[in-house]
Amino acid sequence: MTVSNNNAMSTWDVRRVIRLAGALTPEDVADIRQALEALPGMSSSLQVEAGSTQITVVYDASRLDYTVVVTALEEAGFAVAKDLWNGLKARVYQFSDANARDNAKAPPPACCNKPPK
Repeated sequence: MTVSNNNAMSTWDVRRVIRLAGALTPEDVADIRQALEALPGMSSSLQVEAGSTQITVVYDASRLDYTVVVTALEEAGFAVAKDLWNGLKARVYQFSDANARDNAKAPPPACCNKPPK
């Protein structure tokens, strides 16, 4: 069973593929959806397939980051894969999310290439 909602992405939305340590059962699909949709900034675009070992999430990086998503999954009982590749991806995702959050909070630039007064 595939559960997917495809919505248009906004400026700070990011798409992340998270590999889990084990295959998902049909019951796991609903549990994952419930755990992740409760997070502030999580989009309803969530791709979860029973029998798969990965999920695809879309969230607002100005309000939420990768470590919060992984923590929510682990608290719901779903272990994230802990190999070298996924560790590297996790660090890149976290760095990108921190940059997006910092850029979202930055003051707007001056217009027309004129310095502010």
